[in-house]
Amino acid sequence: MSSSGTPRMMLVLLGATGVVVAAVVALALQSWVALFVVLAVHATSTTLVIGYTLRKAGESHDKPDPLTEARIEDERASRPQRRRGVRDYEVFN
Repeated sequence: MSSSGTPRMMLVLLGATGVVVAAVVALALQSWVALFVVLAVHATSTTLVIGYTLRKAGESHDKPDPLTEARIEDERASRPQRRRGVRDYEVFN
């Protein structure tokens, strides 16, 4: 998740809380129109969240598969090592 993940999640939770509160108020006031509007918002939000989750589940950014990882290791091992010069070391006093 990106660095803006936490505020985004907080906004989603606040929005979900608002939908629940609106549904309770609609039921308390016996306003069927408001209840159906809240249910439509809930259904739309649920569809968007499921679609986003499925799209993100298909992405892989963490670690390559074992074959790719082995190929990378082989390429790294076959490269000649660069010889370190005097200027490559830090000097601490």
